[in-house]
Amino acid sequence: MMRYLVVWCFGSIMLVCSACSSASEPGQLAEFSSNGQDILVRNLHAGSEHRFTLVSLRDRSIVPNSDSATTKWDIGFRKTTIIVNGGKIRAGRGGIQRLQNQRYDELREAPLTGYRGDDAEDNLALTPRSGESWYLYSGTSITPLKDVVLVLRTGDGTNFAKLEVQSYYKNMVEPSITAPARYYSFRYQIQTNGSRQFP
Repeated sequence: MMRYLVVWCFGSIMLVCSACSSASEPGQLAEFSSNGQDILVRNLHAGSEHRFTLVSLRDRSIVPNSDSATTKWDIGFRKTTIIVNGGKIRAGRGGIQRLQNQRYDELREAPLTGYRGDDAEDNLALTPRSGESWYLYSGTSITPLKDVVLVLRTGDGTNFAKLEVQSYYKNMVEPSITAPARYYSFRYQIQTNGSRQFP
């Protein structure tokens, strides 16, 4: 009887620890797929109050926060704030810029210059405010700004990507006060040969 009790207790502890471990890493529920030249990311969770969900655009994967001080990641998400792996407070050599009045499908070449990094927590490359970043906050919902494209230099400093945020709500449902928020869906293209040209 004692042996069964010990086994049951050990199993319960392992189950609890396992749940804590998976809950500690945000962004595990992200779906990566391809659609022609575009890579589609769906339901990337960015709901942590303190930690960013880090993404490698090069590898199409979530990067654990334990690698935040490396060049393994390119872009990070936390609530409506987006960071880039470059600048004075990052380990990478990446950068980002926001192109306005630019259709994603019509952008054929990444700019040569104009990229910014994150230089301080209150001086991010992408200003985390409605209308000045990727989104518009209406008071009840968050919607991506029309014809705004984010262009990135990757964390290793060698490749370029273009990215368009498509939704902030789980399963890309219509924005509402009842819809689960802080789930990014976006599409991007990346050149891994150092070229700035997009197909």
